[in-house]
Amino acid sequence: MHSLAVLVAIIFLTMLLAGPIAVALTFIRIQKPVLKVIRRIAVCLLSAVGIFLGVVLLLEGVATGAKLFSLAAIAVAAYALKREFLRK
Repeated sequence: MHSLAVLVAIIFLTMLLAGPIAVALTFIRIQKPVLKVIRRIAVCLLSAVGIFLGVVLLLEGVATGAKLFSLAAIAVAAYALKREFLRK
């Protein structure tokens, strides 16, 4: 049971931290085109992980609090994508 709890904690923390890390990456100002591409790839990967884990947890039969956390993770990851690709 201990290993199951550790696995759930890792999945939950990954879901919750992927979006804020992706948002934090969007605040970095970069001049070199190669680094911009690397940042975009990193933001896309982190956002995809956050959205995927959030949707998977949202569709499972879990408690309401976990569903709210998954909705928050999806929203933050989507905001990171919006901030990265719709920047003016």
